[in-house]
Amino acid sequence: MKNLSLYQQIILLTLTFFVLAIIVAIFHEEGILTVHKFENKLIDFEASNETLKRKNQKLRSEVEALKSDPLSIEILAREKLNMVRPGETVYKLVPLEKNHFLPVDN
Repeated sequence: MKNLSLYQQIILLTLTFFVLAIIVAIFHEEGILTVHKFENKLIDFEASNETLKRKNQKLRSEVEALKSDPLSIEILAREKLNMVRPGETVYKLVPLEKNHFLPVDN
């Protein structure tokens, strides 16, 4: 730095300071990269939150239907609890398992 004029030294120090300030602004724990990561996480959380809100609303409407609609209760009892009305016959279809070891008729 002995060969540089005072003006050049001031310019060089100023540029060095700004480069260091930019590096700190980008890579510091509260820097631009960290803020960007948090913004992406926030977007993900908001999307997840919207999905959960829709699911909660669906569950609320199902609960209200079960409180007030006898048909909803019957449907739930038939599907989840395998209940039937008196006199009904239920047939359960069981799929056949494929046995690859059976001999083939020629």
